[in-house]
Amino acid sequence: MSFQVCIKTEKPLHQLATEMRDLFSLPPFKLDSFADSSYCQFEMLGMLILIRQAEEVEREPEVADYPYCFDIQMSFTEHELDTDTMEYALQPYYAQLIAFHLGVETACQETKRVGEHWQIRYNYYVKNKNWSGEFLFGEKGWSPAVISGPATPWRLLHPALHRE
Repeated sequence: MSFQVCIKTEKPLHQLATEMRDLFSLPPFKLDSFADSSYCQFEMLGMLILIRQAEEVEREPEVADYPYCFDIQMSFTEHELDTDTMEYALQPYYAQLIAFHLGVETACQETKRVGEHWQIRYNYYVKNKNWSGEFLFGEKGWSPAVISGPATPWRLLHPALHRE
């Protein structure tokens, strides 16, 4: 099981990784360089977390101006859990959490099966600058902490790019 959250910020990689380490109470990260790309790697409880700068050529058109990726790879062995359902629920959760606590813009992919084909679209999130913790949900003056931008239109995903 794995998923990716795209991040748009001017912060340098090391600062972003440090802020995420503090946010998620992660162990110290290892800063590596591979093929002229730097990335920060965390390993914890069967999870591999990478924060890296995405190469421009590997970015989807919808997130071309999102230079960073937050990748989580989880390994579950000998189980009967539907990890796809967990993945699809966790991805927007992490995207909103990162947007709110780090004050960055995030995007994550949503997929659906239509017949024999897969379609994808991106959902965008940003911290609401007018949010105030003083108001409870339903009270006058309440606004959401994270604003969801309009999702991109659904588009066909090339079959070789999707895993089942």
